[in-house]
Amino acid sequence: MRWLEVEEIVRFNEVDSWKIAWYGHYMAWFEVGRMALLRRFDLLPGQMTDLGFIAPVIRLKCDYKHSACCGDRILIRSTALKPEITALIFQFEILSAVDRRMLAKGETMQVLLTTGGKMIYRLEGELEKRIMGLIGYCKEEEGSRA
Repeated sequence: MRWLEVEEIVRFNEVDSWKIAWYGHYMAWFEVGRMALLRRFDLLPGQMTDLGFIAPVIRLKCDYKHSACCGDRILIRSTALKPEITALIFQFEILSAVDRRMLAKGETMQVLLTTGGKMIYRLEGELEKRIMGLIGYCKEEEGSRA
């Protein structure tokens, strides 16, 4: 499985009074990773809307392992899985950029709807092409050619 990595630095406004990253920011970091991956396949929210679709998150999971602190360099890793239904499933890992210690890992699921709110049950056309490109990219082993 191939993971896309984005490096960030934990900012002062992201820590709480105990000087550790507030738990809600991990979901925002998941979003940073997901958007970086979607950008590669022209699947950003505005681009999906232009195709006539939206993809709301219906499930989010986050398992915390270790705390991040202000000034820490973190790696946000994201990949997409091939779903059994018409949906987008992303997995995430947040690691220390210094020693690659696991800080958190999680997953989101997004259903695919028309902009009118109707659920779609089969991918077609340009949306199918882009999503299958994303899935194929993530399915490849690290070091393989895309």
